[in-house]
Amino acid sequence: MKLISPSRPRRVVVAGANSATARLLLLLLRDSGVHATALVRQPAPLVADDVISDWTTNPRSAEAIAAADAVVLLTGVCGASHWEHYQQGMVDTARQVAQAVGERATRVVYFSSLAADAASENWYLRAKGLAEAALRPLPGSVIFRLGPVVRGSPQPLPFEQALLQPGPAAPVILYGDPERTSRPINLGDVATIAEAAALGEGTPGLYELGGPEEHSLAQLARLANGGDLPLQRASLQALPCPALQRSVSDLLARIAAPRDAGASLETAARFGLRLTPLSLAWPLDAVEA
Repeated sequence: MKLISPSRPRRVVVAGANSATARLLLLLLRDSGVHATALVRQPAPLVADDVISDWTTNPRSAEAIAAADAVVLLTGVCGASHWEHYQQGMVDTARQVAQAVGERATRVVYFSSLAADAASENWYLRAKGLAEAALRPLPGSVIFRLGPVVRGSPQPLPFEQALLQPGPAAPVILYGDPERTSRPINLGDVATIAEAAALGEGTPGLYELGGPEEHSLAQLARLANGGDLPLQRASLQALPCPALQRSVSDLLARIAAPRDAGASLETAARFGLRLTPLSLAWPLDAVEA
């Protein structure tokens, strides 16, 4: 990590600060002696020096971004029923940060998807691609393209929950291609590399990043549950409601592996990150009745 001048604490703005990644990042920033400003839509108790609510319409947010040494953008939308929700929650927020930064060399950290594509039919991937397009022209932008993110028990993330066996002897239902591979990355690693990039590690650019191990979806289901178990493939239409279908569709859209595993490991090393193996988070605790 780069040393922080004792005369002036480094100022980092975290937008979308009520997410799981953001909450962990704020703890890391506090421990590093950083002045952290949290931007949220709804007021929330957060470990931050300043919390600005209604941030997308609050002029204080632009002032905070203009005064910041770094901005970490963690806004996201999943399973929405209309494109406008993705547009407002992911694309417009990226454009708003870009406008507030202007021509400054402020370090701007953003987490995208490995399959991000502004022309994608999937709204989540389209929004990620458009957000990238808004941020990449900034001289200080650092964009990490990720696949699935995991945390482990007792608070598994949605991707992990979808892999859990629903009950004894019950099959894990897989809605995507069981042989599709990915390199899930630990939530703690995401927060750690966000802190490192915000504090000046690495150089601006677009990076692919994943965990240290590559597995198929079927293999991940077995690892998450701690052993062999029955698997059953199903279509999204088998899910009971459109909202759940949209959410699972967005989760499936994130299942991809970096094109070059070696480059992904180099990205981690460039930002001083030691990747966490899946074995430290999995197997997950069984679902309580």
